[in-house]
Amino acid sequence: MNSTNPWPDSPLKLLQARYQAYVDGDVDFLLASVHPEKKSKHSRKTIEEWSKNAVWKGLKVDKEESENSRAWLTFQLKYEEQGQDVDHRERAEFRQHQGRWFYYDSKFPSVEPLRRDPNKVGRNDPCTCGSGKKFKKCCGQ
Repeated sequence: MNSTNPWPDSPLKLLQARYQAYVDGDVDFLLASVHPEKKSKHSRKTIEEWSKNAVWKGLKVDKEESENSRAWLTFQLKYEEQGQDVDHRERAEFRQHQGRWFYYDSKFPSVEPLRRDPNKVGRNDPCTCGSGKKFKKCCGQ
């Protein structure tokens, strides 16, 4: 960020600025916006490769939470890499340091498998036990 673009004053604005930095290939900002405690875990080469090799298609924030000088944003990214569309979901933590917000760390929530209500299984549906057989030929007998 420079004098025409002041440092983002909220975790949401920082997330949006970081996304735009990936789109623009602004590796310097991406590294500068990492919390000082976490800088050693980030590779310029890895960030630069992901930024350049992806076709960025959008950012959507699903949830914001905050507590004192910490905040968590759950969001989705859409991008294309090596001809494949990717739907990326992340829960990022942001922390304040010397009055500024910084990206701190991330977790990648897994998608829960769809499970049917066993009371509503049809005879020709896959069996709820996971055998791969139809319900009527397995647990439904």
